[in-house]
Amino acid sequence: MFTRPSTSQRLQVGLILAMAFLLVLGSNRLDQRHFSTIQTTVNSVYKDRVVVQDYIYQLSSIFHNKKVELITKNSPDSAGNEKIAQLLNDFRNTELTLEEQDRLNKLSGQFEKLRDLENRIMNPKTNIDADLGVVASKTLDEIELSLDALAQIQLDESGQLTSVSNKALGMNILLSKLEVAFLIIIGLAMLALIFYPASEVRAAIKDL
Repeated sequence: MFTRPSTSQRLQVGLILAMAFLLVLGSNRLDQRHFSTIQTTVNSVYKDRVVVQDYIYQLSSIFHNKKVELITKNSPDSAGNEKIAQLLNDFRNTELTLEEQDRLNKLSGQFEKLRDLENRIMNPKTNIDADLGVVASKTLDEIELSLDALAQIQLDESGQLTSVSNKALGMNILLSKLEVAFLIIIGLAMLALIFYPASEVRAAIKDL
C-alpha cells in the first residue's frame, strides 16, 4: 500500500507540476514564434522572389524582342510598352531591398528613355531623331545589365531567406529535444518525491 503523500510532498509535486506547465507554455510560445518566422520567410521567397524572377524573365523577353526588331529592321518596336509598365509597377509593389529599389528606379528611368527614343525615331522631327537607333540599342544593353543585376538580387535574397528559415527550424528542433529532456527529469523528480519521501532518504543515509 502506498502511503498518502505529506503536505510537504504535495507542495513539492505541485511546484514541479507548475514548472512543467510553465516549461510547456514557454516552449509553445517559442515554437509559435519560430513557425511564424518560417512561414513569413517561405511566403516572402515566393511572393517577393519567385514571382519577381518571373517578372524579370518577362521583361527580359520583351526587351530582347525590341532589340532584335531594332537590329533586323533598323526600326524600334513600341509593342509591349504597356506590358513593361505593368510589370514594373507590379515589381514595385513587392517587398524591395534598398539596393533592389535603386536598381528598379534605374531600370524605370532607362525604360522611359527608351520609350522616348522610340517615339522620336518613329516620328522624327529632325534628321538627328531618325538616326537614334544606335542610342536605342545602347539603352537596351544598359537595360539588360539592370535586369541581370535584379535577377542576381533575387538569388541572393532567396538564399538569405532560406538560411533564416533553416536556423528557425533548427532552433525549433533543439527546443523540442530540450523540452522532452526536461519533462523526463521532472517526471523522475515527481516519482522520487512520491515513492521515496525525503525523510526516508535521510534515514537511509543515517543508517549508512
